Amino acid sequence: MDFDALISTAQKVGLDALAITDHDTMEGAKEFQRQAQARGLSLEIIVGEEKTLSDGSHLIGLFLQKPIESGELETAIREIEQQDGLCLVPHPFRKSDGLFRGGLSRLEFFRDRVAGFELFSAKCSYAENQRARDLLKTSLSPFGGSDAHYECDLGESINVITKEVDLKASVVRMFQRKAPFKIFGKVQRKGDKERAYAPLYYRCRKFVRVPKPLLPLAKQSYRWYRNKRHGIGAKPLVEVYAHQ
Repeated sequence: MDFDALISTAQKVGLDALAITDHDTMEGAKEFQRQAQARGLSLEIIVGEEKTLSDGSHLIGLFLQKPIESGELETAIREIEQQDGLCLVPHPFRKSDGLFRGGLSRLEFFRDRVAGFELFSAKCSYAENQRARDLLKTSLSPFGGSDAHYECDLGESINVITKEVDLKASVVRMFQRKAPFKIFGKVQRKGDKERAYAPLYYRCRKFVRVPKPLLPLAKQSYRWYRNKRHGIGAKPLVEVYAHQ
């Protein structure tokens, strides 16, 4: 998504704030935050990064000032905290890159810390999201994520939080479970699989390749197709979790 598309879609969904957590970079998030502030928009952009750790698992840092350098969990957590940021565990049980896909032993790194886990990921399968509910018994705080790669994905999960002095204080209070909040997500049914992008292409990728000069056009064409098929704007959501 380019900036104007993101802003337009966020308005249609009804968002007051959104977090941008690109993989292993925060340059896009910083640039989009700068543009939003320069235009005086009411939509607030939270700068973050989804860091790929050395074992392939993912960790998110929010409210960052600089990129996460370490690929080791303990050091990456320390880097985020030194920036007064928040640690989030996305799709904790996803087979490919969930931080807890191999078990809960890594919970020890979050002991006595304010941190969150993705209770509902709009990209994950029904089974993975159900398994994430086990983490409600831990000290980690739940949140929901759209994992939006395209406009049609935005708003498939929304966190409704209590307004405090500013956005960061509001989000921190949510993760401290010191204020009421609710998580909403798209309807999922037993057996629903993970969201897939261009599945036919990836099945044929071994045998057919898009020429490099045509890749930008191919990507934009798929973006148009997906947005047309799934629609842009507010989606039917159900309450996934409520903290009072």
